[in-house]
Amino acid sequence: MRGPRKSAGFTLFELILFIVITGITATGLIPLYNNVLSNLHVMNEGMQASYLGWEMIETLKSINGYNPPAGFGNLIEANFPPEYGIDVGGQLRFDRFVQIEGMIPGQMPTPCTGQEYNNEAFKCITVSVRKTGTSENLFSYTIYSSDL
Repeated sequence: MRGPRKSAGFTLFELILFIVITGITATGLIPLYNNVLSNLHVMNEGMQASYLGWEMIETLKSINGYNPPAGFGNLIEANFPPEYGIDVGGQLRFDRFVQIEGMIPGQMPTPCTGQEYNNEAFKCITVSVRKTGTSENLFSYTIYSSDL
């Protein structure tokens, strides 16, 4: 006589139980996954806006006439008009603004967040970037020439 036969593999009941548990777990994870996917565009917009903002800041710093002890004396806002509809690929478009405050030769000093600069060499420069068609800044950074 032969001995008892060894079982190899899983029973049908074990397989059905595995499928049910996996399905219940997946049902709970799908909304979380969808939430992450829906927020990816917000993160992408923020990264693109930050890149455009820092690009302008580096451009401002590299302009001929930038001198760290004297600041941004040669920069005036009229030289940096607003840029609208900057295409970064896909369907994203951004607007970039440069606001330069400080003393312009022949004019009174203009305030910059409560501070007045009495020397034309001292400016505060604010670069802001927003998504085209919105009023909310995704990036805004102010450089104070006295802090450099």
